[in-house]
Amino acid sequence: MAGAMKRGTPSAGLSRDASRLARLAASMQAAGSQIEREGWRSQILALVVSLFQKKQNETLEQVLDFLWEDNPPACDLLSELVEGYSETLTEAADSSAVLVAIPLLAWSRYSILSGAIGRQRLLKLRELLQRHLFAENVQLSIADHIYSPDQLPRGFVETRQLLVQLAALTETGQDLPIDAERLPQSGEFVADVRYVFACARLGKHAPLFRWQQADTTRDEVEEVWRTEATALFSAVMPGSHVRVLLPDAFFSAWRKLEREARPYSLRAAVNYLCESLSVLPAELRAIIAPCANQTLEEYRIGFSLLKDARILHGVVWPLVGDESEESELLPQIERELSDLGKVVVLGNTLPLEYCDDCGIPLFPDAEGDLVHPEMPEVAGTPPQLH
Repeated sequence: MAGAMKRGTPSAGLSRDASRLARLAASMQAAGSQIEREGWRSQILALVVSLFQKKQNETLEQVLDFLWEDNPPACDLLSELVEGYSETLTEAADSSAVLVAIPLLAWSRYSILSGAIGRQRLLKLRELLQRHLFAENVQLSIADHIYSPDQLPRGFVETRQLLVQLAALTETGQDLPIDAERLPQSGEFVADVRYVFACARLGKHAPLFRWQQADTTRDEVEEVWRTEATALFSAVMPGSHVRVLLPDAFFSAWRKLEREARPYSLRAAVNYLCESLSVLPAELRAIIAPCANQTLEEYRIGFSLLKDARILHGVVWPLVGDESEESELLPQIERELSDLGKVVVLGNTLPLEYCDDCGIPLFPDAEGDLVHPEMPEVAGTPPQLH
């Protein structure tokens, strides 16, 4: 979902619409008053709506890529407006609707489910959402599918299309059947993320979440939600260890899940190795290396046994958002691995290298080389790593 991602090199040239949108965003960012900002905002939204109607995902991506390098504050402003239009419907006089994501973290020695949610469990999910998460009088429609990252809407226009489909069903309380045959296949990883989508329709200026009402707090809602939703999704996804995060509007949930997935993947890797090899964390070694192209892009962590230097498994810890070499990520990674027998941090930066045959990242060994991880033959070993 490129609208929320850290961006790469901008395109060499901008289309006419992209150039105009970039200029408007830069003007809004430079505005000196609220009145001027609102004037620029209305022009931006008019152009954004036109680009959505023409299904111009590429133009939206092009201008955001350009602004990411040329004017990051303007990029943030424009990204917020584009994402907001993508995930919310505000055109009706008496109601609004928002695309809500239920974020899931899971790890397994087997396959992590993506696919249909059975009717009875979908009804149970609706009950939990209405009882614990949403404010009174919020109308719901849920997509009956657990999405993997490979199956997410491919752009802003597709995200809004999913929202429109769901919103049309909220008044009658129907759920949206998803044709899984039309979705890409999911990759298989030790640890991965999953999403369930819902649309929440509410009256204009009415509260969306239960913690916006006077009878509870966000922390109280989250505690009850996690307990009951984890039990539900553990039954829906047998063979997986599941952690359910608090639902939110799609892009907000996406960003939070992107960050939460990093420490979760490390803990999942340790648990996976300990279960698969019948060892204790104290018998494992982790080797951490910064990896860069022109700038630091990620840390790669290779795992081995203390008694055997061969790399068995690996985890990528990507930088997200505005993180950089100055961000305090390395101490966080080391804390997550503090139960291991040994943690080695390499002092040199390694290239971003991948296996020529299967395409997975290569991971550092104790000698500072990037190597292909190889698990011994054990039951339930997944074909890929995360």
